[in-house]
Amino acid sequence: MLLRFVCFSFMFCFFVAAKNEDYKGYKVYNIELESIEQQDNIRILKSDLIDFWTHPSYKYGVVGKVLVPPSHFIWFEEKLQELGVNRDVYIEDVYEYLTGVENRTRLPRSVDEDHYFDVNKYHRYDDILAYLRKLHEQSADSLTMVELIEYGVTAQNRPLVYLRISRGTNENNSPEKPIIVIEAATNPRDWVTIPAALNIVENLLKEQKFLDNLEWIVIPVLNPDGYEYTHTNVRLWQKSRSTNSNMGHICPGVNINRNFDYDWQNFEASSSPCSHLYAGVEPFSEIESRMIQDIINKNAPRVKLYMSLQNNGGYISVPWYYERAASGMFRQHYLLGLDMVKAMKDAYNVDVGSYIFDRISGTSTDYIRSKTVLYTYIFDIVQRGNGVIIPEEDIGAIVEDVWKAVTVAAEEMMRLNSSNYSVFF
Repeated sequence: MLLRFVCFSFMFCFFVAAKNEDYKGYKVYNIELESIEQQDNIRILKSDLIDFWTHPSYKYGVVGKVLVPPSHFIWFEEKLQELGVNRDVYIEDVYEYLTGVENRTRLPRSVDEDHYFDVNKYHRYDDILAYLRKLHEQSADSLTMVELIEYGVTAQNRPLVYLRISRGTNENNSPEKPIIVIEAATNPRDWVTIPAALNIVENLLKEQKFLDNLEWIVIPVLNPDGYEYTHTNVRLWQKSRSTNSNMGHICPGVNINRNFDYDWQNFEASSSPCSHLYAGVEPFSEIESRMIQDIINKNAPRVKLYMSLQNNGGYISVPWYYERAASGMFRQHYLLGLDMVKAMKDAYNVDVGSYIFDRISGTSTDYIRSKTVLYTYIFDIVQRGNGVIIPEEDIGAIVEDVWKAVTVAAEEMMRLNSSNYSVFF
């Protein structure tokens, strides 16, 4: 038994050592802005190979964190000087940092009769699927229906699924019942969004009023191939694993949140398959974005609220992202966003996406807003630890905050529907 443990420990350490080797020598820089002028010119720091872990904000006093490869050190530091920002290295070697983080990772968990699935932990995709199947099976004889819908299979042959959660018979589950859509793990390195989505599911099954008056579609893992790749190969991977481009077998994957057909490939998106911002060969080239498109098309006009859970540092942002302007629903978006923030313990800011992150093309939220879904948000969960990688011990508090904000939004959707408020029609 001891020999088996020693062998396993050796294999685990070897696996960890081999993982993330692409990041040897990479640095993370702190970016602290001191003026509006610096904020307005932040785009000079951007390129296909520069990865913003956290976007800096002068307005909100947020210090940015930017991952830079060795090939771009000189270029990046020259741009810092041009912008008037001090050079401040936060992580000297990202590979060494990730190795330390991975060495503290727990062993995989399984879901069977003798194991409890804790939504406040990180799990592999197969275990998440097993948990979702159990929820579906357990609802078979209940008024609360948890339907597990398999939309198709990914490029690497994994089931691409979502949950549809409702309560009541078909007779009283009327077409007028509003639908809320929650999407997580578009960016596969945003692990914390998955327990946030699963915690929403668990709470829905306890809170009858949210199922009596609303129907829910929850996508716990929009990008399963990319998510698994963050476990096995590259923790900071941001794309899918498809090979649709002419360089697909060398540089696989598409950034799903750049693959939607709204101002596609114009801002903060790349035509290079080797970039983490690659927008694909065409809009909706990926099964993951097509699933979102089909969900919206099949359920319009009942979809009233769409929320994309991401992990870019404590923001609730609203359209537009593709241009420096707000949508016609800004006032309603902003006021509801403020109410969500008030319900949470952690500090969040509410603003137009393009003012927080600069202009971004091809996002799910802009596309869905253009399809007359009135309330669309990106919910960027607060960052803990060193930013992108959230310690597991922080999950519980974070996801409960997310749930509190979601309940505020859900109650507003219920209020608007019950009063036949004109914004819904």
